[in-house]
Amino acid sequence: MKLSTWLGHVIKSGEVTLFTSDKEALQLKAENKKISLNAVSKDFLRDAIGSMGGGKSIKGKLTQLKAIAAELKDEGLTVTISYQGKLVLTVGSEANAKFSRLVTGTNAIEINSLRKLIELGV
Repeated sequence: MKLSTWLGHVIKSGEVTLFTSDKEALQLKAENKKISLNAVSKDFLRDAIGSMGGGKSIKGKLTQLKAIAAELKDEGLTVTISYQGKLVLTVGSEANAKFSRLVTGTNAIEINSLRKLIELGV
């Protein structure tokens, strides 16, 4: 079991706020097999995505994200990623990929706001 799904099974409910350099960077809320991540800092979100496996290429990062999304879906878990309260991505079992499936090649990743995703430079 990978870290992403392990966390979903271990964290049943609760809220955590992460600060970097005394500035709020990330809000995490877990409840009912769903983890909501709300990035408050654009730099934090870029750094987090930049540190994902798969190298520096978009294709490599998408491959890594697809693997995580498939595992989450298989385990019945969902992770939502927002930026300043605006939903950007839904990954896992509650993803409802229609158009997103054409772009990502999987129904386990839903792009909720392509505009916000592009704005973030992801």
